[in-house]
Amino acid sequence: MRIWTDADAAGLRLPQVIESLERVLTHEAAGTAWNLDKTMATWPAGDGRGSAHALGAVDHESGLAVFKTWVNTPAGASALMTIFSAADGALLGVAEAGVAGALRTAAVSGLATRWLADPAADELAILGAGRQALRQVEAVAAVRPLRRVRVWNRTAAKAAELAGQVRDRLGLDAVTAASVPEATAGAPIVTLITRAAEPFLRPAHLASGAHLNAVGAILPSHAEFHHELLDDTDLTVVDSEPNARRGSRELREHYGDDWSAVRTLAEVVTGKAARPDRPHRTVFKGMGMGLSDLAVARLLAGGTP
Repeated sequence: MRIWTDADAAGLRLPQVIESLERVLTHEAAGTAWNLDKTMATWPAGDGRGSAHALGAVDHESGLAVFKTWVNTPAGASALMTIFSAADGALLGVAEAGVAGALRTAAVSGLATRWLADPAADELAILGAGRQALRQVEAVAAVRPLRRVRVWNRTAAKAAELAGQVRDRLGLDAVTAASVPEATAGAPIVTLITRAAEPFLRPAHLASGAHLNAVGAILPSHAEFHHELLDDTDLTVVDSEPNARRGSRELREHYGDDWSAVRTLAEVVTGKAARPDRPHRTVFKGMGMGLSDLAVARLLAGGTP
């Protein structure tokens, strides 16, 4: 049995993970890979809420089955992933999943952006400057030639810190914005990566033709955007519909019991759903799914993108 540390995961390149995830999603669309739906529990913790999560996936073509569990609190978080052979059930190893989790969360945003954003988009507005934000910028930069990044955070100092990291580590021009409207005005790509308990992004904040990645609010009590934003969205895409039905307050409030307009990212990457030529808006809601973790696991275990 192998043990992979966060340092091992840090050696993976984000474009590799994006390619691995795209491959795994083609397996899902072909019916040879499956998610094990997420389960969770929440509780009061400090000045916010704590949450415990578990999910998994099987990919017959990659020969892997994975399970990931993690606990997230206002004071910190930790995660573990166990990796098995899908052929004979052998335990291949255990991986620390902090860095791996950030990679898979970023990769799914990058893949959604590749397929849903304007091909000519060259500017990103990122709202939220927490520990996963830099990876989110890196993921969009991997699929679009960004000329500038705008950063907004409720704490201005953290926005400035992230802007500095974008400049120093990614070599991209980055500026801070004093408000959400200032950050998003005219931006062709917007990414939300916050722990907002109440929605703060309104339809008027997004430019016509913009693509939105909403990947921060994964608890049923939380929301980052007002669900009315979906009224004039041409294509709404999720990573996992069962997980979104359970945990996305924004989509549950808007779609109720009729989710016929919602498509999955696997459908998009295999051509079963497509971005309109001139959409008013596209939205990707990422909740986290086992196949995203498996896309990282197959690289750690020696697979190819």
